[in-house]
Amino acid sequence: MAVVLVTVVVLGGEAGAAEKQETVTIASGRVGGLYHPVGGVICKLAQESLDRHGASCTVDISGGSIPNIKDLRKGKVDLAMVQSDLQQDAFAGTGPFADEGPFEKLRSVFALYVEHFTVVAREDKDIETFEDLKGKRVYVGGTTSSRRDAADVLMEAHGWTGEEVSFVSEFKGANLAEALCEDEFDAFVYTIGYPNPTVRETTMLCDANLVKVADPILEKLNRENPFYVGSVIPGGTYRGNPRDVPTVGVVATLVTTAEVPPEVIYEITKAYFENLGLLQALSPLFLSLTKTEMVKTGLAAPIHEGALKYFSEVGLK
Repeated sequence: MAVVLVTVVVLGGEAGAAEKQETVTIASGRVGGLYHPVGGVICKLAQESLDRHGASCTVDISGGSIPNIKDLRKGKVDLAMVQSDLQQDAFAGTGPFADEGPFEKLRSVFALYVEHFTVVAREDKDIETFEDLKGKRVYVGGTTSSRRDAADVLMEAHGWTGEEVSFVSEFKGANLAEALCEDEFDAFVYTIGYPNPTVRETTMLCDANLVKVADPILEKLNRENPFYVGSVIPGGTYRGNPRDVPTVGVVATLVTTAEVPPEVIYEITKAYFENLGLLQALSPLFLSLTKTEMVKTGLAAPIHEGALKYFSEVGLK
């Protein structure tokens, strides 16, 4: 277990000491993405409060939402950052988690920000909309990656079978930006908040454009699944992309299990919400959801009792 609980029992009829949480581990994401630094922010904000419980907070580099949920279920980590649609799948035991069955002990903590389905294409490939990806080489990561899962959702919404696109799962370049700019593939997909370091590097390294999703597809996805929302990547966010880019979004959420002590989740929740104004001043990433939306949007699993205690104290629940 990533959480180590130590109970000191004093013999001779004296009262036992309270349980102490020694290490809290948050599964985040890859270096270069947003999950990893945001996980670091959560840890840093909570550390002073966790000190009072004898705890330290660490951030685990990971492959993203799907492996994060699997590690959380196995008890390898204590909290995890996951996409809202995959939180729903995990709780229900559907999609990539069908083999494991429902994750009944999964608990929501709060929603973090909106993640935008982002397609970045070489400008010379004439890819303006998702439909233009037909016949193109598209990097989607491995078959169990969250980016592949998102691509599959969009293709299904377009009525595609998957044969319309040539999927790429590996590249030789030093990183994703270099691989696209060296023409190893025509486009790559990502489900991320903005501004994103990888997308920024790509548009600085070569001429690349963001690809829009048509309104009818956005409406269809939102109608069929409330965990998908229409979203916009503002023009000017990345070099060479002056116009707003309409796309579909999911919500990045923080989750845990029912087994993690309520006082730990309470302190993490309180520290984050009390410093939200500072985070919003530092980055537009944290402006995509209001506090009211953060306690309900994209949260399929029941809210952990520690988070619920804080929300009740401040009138959010």
